[in-house]
Amino acid sequence: MGTAKIQREQNALESIMPYELRIVFDETDIKKTWEYLHLTFRFNIEKWEALYCQKLRESPRGLSKMEVFARFGRDHFERAINHILYRDNLHSDTWFNLLKFIVKDKLKEKKKESRYK
Repeated sequence: MGTAKIQREQNALESIMPYELRIVFDETDIKKTWEYLHLTFRFNIEKWEALYCQKLRESPRGLSKMEVFARFGRDHFERAINHILYRDNLHSDTWFNLLKFIVKDKLKEKKKESRYK
C-alpha cells in the first residue's frame, strides 16, 4: 500500500469533533440529540436514524458511533440548521455547537473537575 493511501486512510479516521466535546459525548447523547432535533426542528427521526445506522455500518471500523454521528450530522444537518438560523453556510461550527449544547452539563462538570486537579 502506498504512503499516500495510508495517509488518506489515517486522515479519514481522525476525529473531527472538538476535543472538549469528544471526551464527554457518548451514546446516550446521540439519543438526546435525536430527541432535540425532533422537538425543536420536527426532524423525521425514524428515517434519519435509519440513514445514520446505514452510515454506521458502512463506516471504517476505527470510528466510534459518536464520531460517525458527528460526521453524519455535519454532512446532513449543518447546512439546514444554518439556513433555519439564517446563518451563512460557511458558518462551520453550528453542528458542534448544538452538540455542545446537548452536553452542556457534562462540559461544566468536566471544567469543574479540571479546576480541582
